[in-house]
Amino acid sequence: MNGNLLTVRVETAGNGTSVVSLAGELDLSTIPGMETPLLGEVSHRAVIVDLSALSFIDSSGIAVLIKAFMAAEGNLRMHTVIAPGSQVERVLRLAGIDRALPLFVDREAALEALPDGDGRVGEEQPG
Repeated sequence: MNGNLLTVRVETAGNGTSVVSLAGELDLSTIPGMETPLLGEVSHRAVIVDLSALSFIDSSGIAVLIKAFMAAEGNLRMHTVIAPGSQVERVLRLAGIDRALPLFVDREAALEALPDGDGRVGEEQPG
C-alpha cells in the first residue's frame, strides 16, 4: 500500500462556502489527514463535506464528521454530500446519522440549503 488511501481537497464554492472533498477510505488510519483541514474550515465558514467519492467509512470517520458538525459556530453550518447507494450512505443511514447531519445527494442542493450571512436559507445571492 502506498499510504494514499484518502485524498482531501479544499475549494471554495459560492458565498465563500468551503467544500472539503474526500476520496478513498475514511477510517482510523486516514483521519489525521482530513481532521485538521475540516475542523479549520468549519471554525470560520460554512462547509460542504463532499463524500460522494468516498468508498468506505467506519465509526471513527463518522465520529470526526459529528465533531466537525458540532464545531460549527453560530449560524455557520456543515452539510454533507453522499453518493446514493454507496457504502457511505448505507452506513450513515444504518447508524442514524442521517437524522443528525444534513445529507444531500449533490453539492448544489447542499449549497442552496446553507444559510447566508443573515441566517436565511435558500435565498438567491446577487451574481
